[in-house]
Amino acid sequence: MTEEKQGKCKIIYPEEFNSNYIFTYFSFNEELKVLLEESGQKKNFSRKYKIKLSFLEKLKKQCIYQKSFEQLKDNGIIYSIRFVDKQNIRILFSFFYDKGREIVILLNCFQEKENKKKTSSKSYAKAIEVAKERINELMGTGLKLS
Repeated sequence: MTEEKQGKCKIIYPEEFNSNYIFTYFSFNEELKVLLEESGQKKNFSRKYKIKLSFLEKLKKQCIYQKSFEQLKDNGIIYSIRFVDKQNIRILFSFFYDKGREIVILLNCFQEKENKKKTSSKSYAKAIEVAKERINELMGTGLKLS
């Protein structure tokens, strides 16, 4: 089964990040592109993104001890990468086993905004709902939560 049919892809946006540990949900790269191009923060974000991905790849689950990472309290299988700046971009991800090997899949991204209604497409609650749907879909392809 190809990676895309499993629902996971390589990181290709804003630039390629070659990793055999970190992957994305199949639509993640395009979603990130739309989010960054609307914000005008692509150049600034790209540098920070690469650094945080390197931390994630090196530290794995221990990444949560870094300031920019967190395990969501009420959703222990979902983790977040925080980009605290004007745009407050968040990336939700989870750890999976793929044929006995631990991997990370970046599930979705969004711009966290204060004062947004819980049902807003840009709220944390909505992003968590999307992440959970994607986790269920990925598990249907044979991946298991780590």
